[in-house]
Amino acid sequence: MPGGELVRRLYEAYERRDWVAAEALFHPEATVEMPATLERLSGRADVVAFQRAYPEPWGTMSVLRVLEDADGAAAEVEVVAPDGQRFALAAFWRLRDGRLYRGTEYWVTVGGEQPPPSRPAYR
Repeated sequence: MPGGELVRRLYEAYERRDWVAAEALFHPEATVEMPATLERLSGRADVVAFQRAYPEPWGTMSVLRVLEDADGAAAEVEVVAPDGQRFALAAFWRLRDGRLYRGTEYWVTVGGEQPPPSRPAYR
């Protein structure tokens, strides 16, 4: 299966809370790094356990787009929490043996930061 399809299926499985389907997409030695929090998950069981344990309700996850190249794929994902707060994810994945192997996820709170005073706000 192409990398872009694997990545799309991953975040769609997360949205459904289908942990069995999600786990099947990962290489056994998969890792996920989240630079904003310096968290690193090692092994597909840990990756899925992290997602499964995330406090509910965490909202609606939508895959906005997926881009792929010969080595992997990237996704732009949005999560809208039950209270309307929005989060954005840029996820980058490399493949090994036809499975998701190395992921880096950059999460932000939409509107969670202000531009520095030296830069005019473009709103």
